Amino acid sequence: MVQAALPHTPSQDEALTRELTRILRLIADGRWRDAAYALNAVQRRAPMDARVPLVGMRLAQKVGNVQGAVQTAQRAVQLAPGWHVAHIELAQALLAAGQGQKAMDAAREAVRLAGRDAPVLLRAAAIGEQVREQDDVLDWVAQALALLPAGSRVHTRLLLVQGNESLKRRRTGQARAAFDAVLAGAASEAQDVELAQRGLVQVELGEDNKAAAIALLEPLRAKYPDDGDLAHSWELAHGRTPSTQPPLAMRALFDAYAETFDVHLVRGLHYDAPRRVADILRAIYPDRRFNLLDLACGTGLLGVYLGPIKGHMIGVDLSPKMLEQAARHRLYTRFHQVNVLDALRETPAAHYEVICCLDALIYIGDLHPVVPGASRILKDGGHFITTYERAQEDEEGDMVLRESRRYAHKESFVVALHKANGFGEVRVIDLPQLRSENQKPLPGFIVVARKGPPPAAPITPPAAPAASDAAPAAQ
Repeated sequence: MVQAALPHTPSQDEALTRELTRILRLIADGRWRDAAYALNAVQRRAPMDARVPLVGMRLAQKVGNVQGAVQTAQRAVQLAPGWHVAHIELAQALLAAGQGQKAMDAAREAVRLAGRDAPVLLRAAAIGEQVREQDDVLDWVAQALALLPAGSRVHTRLLLVQGNESLKRRRTGQARAAFDAVLAGAASEAQDVELAQRGLVQVELGEDNKAAAIALLEPLRAKYPDDGDLAHSWELAHGRTPSTQPPLAMRALFDAYAETFDVHLVRGLHYDAPRRVADILRAIYPDRRFNLLDLACGTGLLGVYLGPIKGHMIGVDLSPKMLEQAARHRLYTRFHQVNVLDALRETPAAHYEVICCLDALIYIGDLHPVVPGASRILKDGGHFITTYERAQEDEEGDMVLRESRRYAHKESFVVALHKANGFGEVRVIDLPQLRSENQKPLPGFIVVARKGPPPAAPITPPAAPAASDAAPAAQ
């Protein structure tokens, strides 16, 4: 990072480079105070050298100052606007700060300035993966593949990225070509071969070649009989609806998604359920006196919209990266890294006034262990509030696995299951747009279920807020 073609004489540049390298070692060793003193001295000596603020960015990142990292990277870009290194470092800092689209803009500028530079393309592609900009990722990966020697470790790994990103765009032909290239590579390692075989399973399923998918799955399942991803694909290949998504796959998905989750979901996909549910809770508990279990809390959006309560707010999520983001809000009492079903099993009975589970049952699928578990750990009169993607009543089955690999549920089934498990009052709030899907509204609904018999004067959830209401800025 500290190498740059900047306007210094060779002796000055060499001396400064040695000092910046020393400061980077101090940062890596955790000697942050010493690094800060040394960096201040260098700043006074070379205030116009763009490498100096980039080293400052590294220090800010190490101490957890994400906004400071962005500001110092922006300073480097101001000092050297034509230097691709400054732009790609700014892109990384913006991504860590949850500013996904700005990160992509900086990455695109870095690629433009760098030209045919494989390291920059690789870093830009990694940023694009997290921001879920598959078209840019596929373009940058293709460019990098053309620059790298075929058969190299990096080339093979890029083929796997190309295959998986193509699958996300449902470009099964392009995905097949990438995975086949990995299998044909004489130097491909056993792990890469297995990953390519798994990718080809998804290609065959996407093209409805169930027999071919089964043929690929059989040796993999024999080797990994307890693998949840393979079991899930096995059910699909046999024309059956899997009961749930595999937890490890969900953790990997949301770990990768954590830094840009709020921006993508709220602003990009117009997801408004946490704000709606926060309004519902304020209507039911105007004094804010309740203990809340936020299942699959993600980045803590419900806590952000709800604000402080006069009770405990406990966050549960399978993804440690999501929990790191949620902790930044300083609203939750504590967190547990565990999946929803284990949390429901392990929590003592009659423990909470409120349990919320938002945008998670679309991945869990089977509600039969969920609703009874929530009923058991709620106090009498407590509320279980959940969101669903809507399945039409004339579709086959109580839940439907969509092409998105998310589950949609029938309202009639959800209501009946709640009433059969001790929820005397079950209210449904229709959501014509739970979120956007391919630029179109995806319908869903919120369920507000009260444990015990219906109250004498039921509380009506608040009306839908105006579409113009703004969401809070992502943290």
